[in-house]
Amino acid sequence: MSLTTAVLILCGAASLWGWSGPTTTIWGRWGLAPYYMQRYNEWYRLITSVFFHADFFHLLLNGFVFYSFGSQMERHYGAELYLLLLLAGALGSGLLTYVRYKDNPYHISIGLSGVVNAVVFSFVALYPQATLLVWFIPMPAWVFAILYLLYS
Repeated sequence: MSLTTAVLILCGAASLWGWSGPTTTIWGRWGLAPYYMQRYNEWYRLITSVFFHADFFHLLLNGFVFYSFGSQMERHYGAELYLLLLLAGALGSGLLTYVRYKDNPYHISIGLSGVVNAVVFSFVALYPQATLLVWFIPMPAWVFAILYLLYS
């Protein structure tokens, strides 16, 4: 099984679990909550938070973009370097969120978006002129990256 597929399965399972119970409890325990990371030394949240998604559309969009670009990046880098890219995306986006919200006890972030951004921008750096079909509209990869970032 590819690493991309394994991450998507974990995202689906964690999200289903999150939707099945009180989200304040599940997301509150596993989501990226900078205030609690700092206060209670809960740094595991930098990783666990990426697997949960707020709703089906959030999971579907992140999953589609992650699979579309992640499969190519996994083939390009190999499993070990690709795993490092995924970890860098999770840790980098999580630490930026931490710095911004560490004094806010009410902030919780969830989702794979930081990892997806790392994968998309890695693809764009390697293949900026690649043509992508986005909703049946051909565009260079670098244009898609800008539009995706604006949407995110």
